[in-house]
Amino acid sequence: MDNNTARSTHKPVWAAIISATFLLTAILVWGSFRSAKSMSASAASEEDIFVHANPGDTVKVVLEIEASSTEGSIRGKLLQKETEKIYLRTKTQITVQSNAQTKMVMGKQSDIHPDAVVHVTGVLKKDRSIDASQIVILTGYLEIK
Repeated sequence: MDNNTARSTHKPVWAAIISATFLLTAILVWGSFRSAKSMSASAASEEDIFVHANPGDTVKVVLEIEASSTEGSIRGKLLQKETEKIYLRTKTQITVQSNAQTKMVMGKQSDIHPDAVVHVTGVLKKDRSIDASQIVILTGYLEIK
């Protein structure tokens, strides 16, 4: 009789081990799917993200300046990230408006000129222009192809 009692107590232990293994596997698979989903979202191009952004959204773009004014208006072409140091020109035109409250990082207002490269963070307006809250000067840090 002791043999049967020993066998019956091992069954719940094995069931618990199998259940825990199944649960752990399910959690790992779920985590992998979430990770893959977030990677595919971040792999979307900056141009796609900008085109599909809605007015009022905060956007971040890198652009090569074509023209700027002393009033804070900047016009340029969106750059597409290829690697950390290499960006590609796109055909997407972007207009940015800066003001006295716009934070300047790694440079100053005089660094905003034609052929300069900047990273702009700001709010997308209804006319598809950006009201800049921060401008980072990247001229000399990136290669454009």
